[in-house]
Amino acid sequence: MATEIKMPQLSDTMDSGKILTWNKKEGDTISRGDILAEVETDKANLEIESFHEGTLLKIVTPADNSANVGEVIAYIGDPGESVGSSSSAAKSSSSPAPVSESPSTGNVSQDPAPRNGSSNGSSEYHTGKTSESTIKSEGRIKASPVAKKLAEQNNIDLASVRGSGPDGRIVKRDVESLGADVQAAQNLHTPAPQRGRPSSSNQPQQSSGSATAEGTLTPLSKMRDTIAKRMQQSVNEAPHFYTTVSIEMDSVISLRALLKERGIIEGVSLNHFIIKAAAYALAHEPRVNRAIRDGNQVFEPSSINIGVITALNDGLIIPVLHEVDKMSLSDVVFESRAMIERARAGRPTARDLSGGTFSISNMGMFDVESFTAIINPGQGAVIAISATKEQPIVKDGVIQVAQIMKATLSVDHRVIDGVMSGNFLKFFKEGLEYPALLMAS
Repeated sequence: MATEIKMPQLSDTMDSGKILTWNKKEGDTISRGDILAEVETDKANLEIESFHEGTLLKIVTPADNSANVGEVIAYIGDPGESVGSSSSAAKSSSSPAPVSESPSTGNVSQDPAPRNGSSNGSSEYHTGKTSESTIKSEGRIKASPVAKKLAEQNNIDLASVRGSGPDGRIVKRDVESLGADVQAAQNLHTPAPQRGRPSSSNQPQQSSGSATAEGTLTPLSKMRDTIAKRMQQSVNEAPHFYTTVSIEMDSVISLRALLKERGIIEGVSLNHFIIKAAAYALAHEPRVNRAIRDGNQVFEPSSINIGVITALNDGLIIPVLHEVDKMSLSDVVFESRAMIERARAGRPTARDLSGGTFSISNMGMFDVESFTAIINPGQGAVIAISATKEQPIVKDGVIQVAQIMKATLSVDHRVIDGVMSGNFLKFFKEGLEYPALLMAS
């Protein structure tokens, strides 16, 4: 029987992907590990690897076309095998994948991709197949919990929404689509803003690069649009709570210089010690490693996976180091450098972009003295690292000069309180002020 190849979730935020190129054509022999296609996601271009052997019987989603996560994009089977009439239908009529409630592990397979709370809040797949009318069951409108909540927030009557999910079930995008249509109709009757005044937020966006007397309007890039939506989601959903600590960095600076001088760990930087210190602190205060998922559920991950917020030309990307608490410092140096290089080159792996449980934002290289970071949706905390500077401190009544770094922890106050934050920062500070602890962990 032919095997369905479905669009995998290649990152925590991915809802759909665009097939850029197929590396194989129909009739080609496929081996495990072969790269089937290259896919454009909201963060990067990634490759789909085959976990099956056989013949590529049919390509359902051609190049330059998009498919939602979980939709069938191709079939692999025995040579000459028929995929049947249902299999040869267009991708818009493919059956949606079942939803998994378990968090993403970062492993890419052709099985239905796991959806977790770090995505855009939707826990369903949209097939694109539109029913002729809203389907009701025993007098009750069939709609997903997400769709019901969204409809309630936007005062939309679900009876007026056409469902496109399985058996006509109303899903999130159906409600969003109707809301967009209503907004567009309202915009047609919205008076144009007076000259010289900023345009209202509900004015239709002008086309790419359009010029006005006040300036130009350019649509957000796909990456910037994703960043904007996720940061707005985080600020709206998570009540942020901040705690700051000052850390003496003299010992870790001296150790770093010794390791480099002796050639013990090539390329080690302060950021590598910071990553290890974060893992050390999370191991001692695991409650900071947890998060709210599915509205009111406390998610406690089984591993410490640290995302390193990395700047790109047109935005940010958060490649993830997995199980950092089990890594040596040299492993952290090697893995993080390779991971960040892949991200900046636009070639991250799916594992690089999924499974993060905690994030680090380091602006020390920009001489920033202090800042706060916004929590990545699906996580419970992020730490903001500022520049290390010489400052006077008092020890035993004597004024001394020390290298001081400020670190500010942002936490989701729904699940992490001040005691947990304080505990985390205590161990984070301890790891950096006594870096031998990090070498032993």
